[in-house]
Amino acid sequence: MSNIIIGKNSNLTTKLLEKDKFSIAISSREVLKSLNIISKYKNEEINIVFNNFQPATRLNLLSNTEEYVTNSILVTAKVLDYFKDIQINKIIYTSSSSVYGNNILCNENDELKPMNLHASLKVANEKLVEKFCIENSIDYTIARIFNMYGGDDNFSIISKIIKAYKNNEELNIVNNGNAIRDFIHIEDVVDIYSKILDKKDIKILNIGSGNGSSIKNILDFLNNHNIKIKTKNIQREELKISTADISKLKELLKKDTFFEVEDYLKKELNI
Repeated sequence: MSNIIIGKNSNLTTKLLEKDKFSIAISSREVLKSLNIISKYKNEEINIVFNNFQPATRLNLLSNTEEYVTNSILVTAKVLDYFKDIQINKIIYTSSSSVYGNNILCNENDELKPMNLHASLKVANEKLVEKFCIENSIDYTIARIFNMYGGDDNFSIISKIIKAYKNNEELNIVNNGNAIRDFIHIEDVVDIYSKILDKKDIKILNIGSGNGSSIKNILDFLNNHNIKIKTKNIQREELKISTADISKLKELLKKDTFFEVEDYLKKELNI
């Protein structure tokens, strides 16, 4: 069985490919150019992981509206249509905690309240995958990832903290860094994805550590270890708190230990 990842250039895809379970990655650009690139998989049973979306570094840019929507949802639709009559064993869609909106403790059964374009398109993808899989009797998992860091990461606030320190740059923080976030290391995400492939009937799954931490607390931790970073505060609207309810993750996948942000920063900054 082949495990195909759509979204070749994502940080998560790179890490997934390091595992034997994941065999090939195809970029959105390749899919849009010609679906023949995946024609050889039409004669075998497959799993599909959708990691395609607008690049993380351009989520807030709308310079090309058509390109944004194409990257975010059209590629998903084209691949689903192409494999409609093929034996698909499982589909994993990489979604985001942003679909919950301003929710203190996000549970998989909570009402979705997306607050921006990015989150709204994630919800649209979720519904598209869900409907397709139900109508075609395909097992699927919507994976709602919280604040992922690690790997070849140029987007997360954790990577920006490291970069600011190493390059002696000023770090922009929002609202004094008081917002609470659930940080999950990419290696934990890969471990969970590997387990999802072998587990049936997990429709929606939060992927987080279940613990909340603020950027202010992280910077205070570094400051206490003589790692001082210059900051510039920016005032803007944001989610005040976002942490995962990981009851299902613990129960179904027996996952209850995670990399700690502080340990990661200690390693990366040689503390």
